[in-house]
Amino acid sequence: MRQRITISRAFPTSQRGQPVASCRTYDRTVGELQSIGYNGQPVQQVFRRVDPPVTVLVDLAALFPREPHRAGGYNPVGLQMHSVVEGRLTCWGICEQGYWWGLVTYEIAYGARCKSVTHWIPAWMLKRKTD
Repeated sequence: MRQRITISRAFPTSQRGQPVASCRTYDRTVGELQSIGYNGQPVQQVFRRVDPPVTVLVDLAALFPREPHRAGGYNPVGLQMHSVVEGRLTCWGICEQGYWWGLVTYEIAYGARCKSVTHWIPAWMLKRKTD
């Protein structure tokens, strides 16, 4: 004779008796989970001004990697994105994940001319220029 098995499911509740979101892990149910993100802890300022600005070196080949195994032609007036250039670090900023980025202005040459560019660069890519 076949027995019928009844499984009752108990839903977890908070201390106030309200149902809470739960998730099933491999071998157990976890009740009230702490949300991911900001939970009221003190945070540091996002931006830190660098005054006076600091001269740094930026390796454009490392900052802007190339497509591997590409066969391209040479353009004598194209952007020179393979060199190490001097830049001016004017501000530090911290991202949501806690990594520092530097706001750097530098020049990119193309042919005999150049254009100024300002953007955020990861701190680990910046090197202080020594005289």
